[in-house]
Amino acid sequence: MPDRHHIPAMITPDFDTYPVRSIVSVDVHPLGLEVRYKDGEVSFHLAADLREHSVADDTTHAVTREALLDPMHMPEGFHIGAAQISGDGFVEVTWSHKLTPSDTGQARYHSGWLYQTGLHRDTDFQADLSPQLWNAESFADIPRIDGSCVLGDEDEYYHFLTTFIRYGAVLVKGLPAAPEMIETLPEKIGVIRSSNFGRIFEVKIKADADSNAYTGEELRAHTDLATREYMPGLQFLFCMQNDSDGGLSTLTDGFAVAEHIRNTDQQTFELLSQTPVDFVNKSKTSDYRMTVPLFHLGQDGQLDEVRWTSWLRAPMRGSLDEMNRLHSAQKKAYQLGNSDQFKAFFKLGAGDMICFDNRRVLHGRTSFDPTSGGRWLRGCYMEREELWSGLRMAARKKRARQARLSRRC
Repeated sequence: MPDRHHIPAMITPDFDTYPVRSIVSVDVHPLGLEVRYKDGEVSFHLAADLREHSVADDTTHAVTREALLDPMHMPEGFHIGAAQISGDGFVEVTWSHKLTPSDTGQARYHSGWLYQTGLHRDTDFQADLSPQLWNAESFADIPRIDGSCVLGDEDEYYHFLTTFIRYGAVLVKGLPAAPEMIETLPEKIGVIRSSNFGRIFEVKIKADADSNAYTGEELRAHTDLATREYMPGLQFLFCMQNDSDGGLSTLTDGFAVAEHIRNTDQQTFELLSQTPVDFVNKSKTSDYRMTVPLFHLGQDGQLDEVRWTSWLRAPMRGSLDEMNRLHSAQKKAYQLGNSDQFKAFFKLGAGDMICFDNRRVLHGRTSFDPTSGGRWLRGCYMEREELWSGLRMAARKKRARQARLSRRC
């Protein structure tokens, strides 16, 4: 293991690069520090928390960049004795106490790090990532990604990631029609998740099918693995061959359907967001079950997940009136999700990959005749957190490139 004392000095307690921010003043308060910036923003930093995130060797491990101090190390009355802006734009802080034998009693903080961590929960992505709802008509407005350069062009890759997050779905056109592409692009983002269908699954006709996906039957709009406690966050389907009659792919923005119901039928929305539904898988080798509402809301009341697989619902239980009301609510949702208003149809060609948020976007296909030609998709799953991690890493590299260019100018 490298000796952390011989690692080049850290500038920030992480591996990121931050643009320099002009600071106009720093003010010390009994509990911490107030920083005012030239752009008018103001950040506040608790003294103890600031000390725990300093870049001294006794505070942050120089190799892992993980913290070595925690709240238990902070003595009562710990505070900032003084603070000033140094000539190089860093903020220099003097502490009330020395916490370790090597503690100098002082620390320096990068202006960009103070700005970013003091004002924002997440990375500055320099892009609008707010969810953009869509329907069958506006599906065509989602930017398509050029498969010939997404793997090598960092700007196109960044565009791919931001489009994926915002719309919950993105179509990559013209990747090399090679089997390994189902791993190459997803693994550029993060870690592939295995399931009972394997790490990589083949969507083609199977004589011993354990899912309707492996037949020529129509697949109505649905999410995958609704029977799991943690339904896969993302799904990738890569087309190797699609010569059969029929077999159009379909996508539906489940959030758009849910918001439509919320805005037009509040009673149905409340039923579908508050009443648990039993989902069970049907397999000779596994027996997964999960009981949750169709619509899941986050703490802010906004949609976080739709769990939507009509053919994996267990028989209902309850009073006849309760079951009837819930069944009618489900029927309305399923009809909307499969309607021409919300469901988009398109045909995948060899080398095309459709990527979508499996907790937001419903997918399906029209029926096809297996005797008319081959239809072969390769698929895999991944978690949402991998997409966000991938975007943060791409943003980090983008900022590092910008910083290098700035130093050259």
